[in-house]
Amino acid sequence: MTYLRVLWRGLRLVLHVLLGVLLTPVIVTRQATGEMRTHPDITSWWHNRLADVLGVQITVAGYRPQAPVLLVSNHVSWLDIVVLGGLTHTDFLSKHEIREWPLIGWLAARSGTLFIRRGHGEAGAISEQIAQRLREKRILTLFPEGTTTDGREVRPFFSRLFGAALDTGTDVVAVALRYHIDGEHDPTAPYTDQQSLGENLRGLILRRRTAVHVVFGEPIVLQGHSRKQIAELARGNILRALQDPIQRPLGHRDPARATG
Repeated sequence: MTYLRVLWRGLRLVLHVLLGVLLTPVIVTRQATGEMRTHPDITSWWHNRLADVLGVQITVAGYRPQAPVLLVSNHVSWLDIVVLGGLTHTDFLSKHEIREWPLIGWLAARSGTLFIRRGHGEAGAISEQIAQRLREKRILTLFPEGTTTDGREVRPFFSRLFGAALDTGTDVVAVALRYHIDGEHDPTAPYTDQQSLGENLRGLILRRRTAVHVVFGEPIVLQGHSRKQIAELARGNILRALQDPIQRPLGHRDPARATG
């Protein structure tokens, strides 16, 4: 049965990626800047279906914020983008290496992802691009740790990019992602530097399901706080959410049916 499940999932995964390639240039929306990008409803649908293909089961606590908002999340896996992209109509800030991934990088760029090169002095320009997205009344998600962890820790946040929220007066909402097996730590879902994407994907496909609990926090008060203080408040909110027992959620999301 495991062999058949892996074979079926692998086939569905390939077909789903190819479907995304076909839909991306066809179902588009024009931005105020004149840029053409994939319609956000299609992007969220694609993420939801990908979660379904991979057997990802998602529970949600807290209320999904409305645009405009800067979402800040702990970073555990490439699945974080699939999960949050399915739950919200969000753009992402991602490392430039992902732009080079075959097909996936192109899909991400077409869906509005901003890419940043580490150590290339681009933080100022990216911060302005984030501010522009927020002025356009969008949701933008960033992972301020700058790298993934095993999900049991939250590294210090880079605070510079929080300046865009202060400049635009936009709410900041922390969201905690917790991959678990019956409430206990999941060692398979985290995508760390010691793995290749293929190795991580293989581990996910081999098992029956992957569970993740998503906790959306309350908006952080910006007034009277510096960007460093806001970053620390956001990180503190995520740490507390990860340490709390998984409570009965406000709603359970069926990956195949939920909307963004």
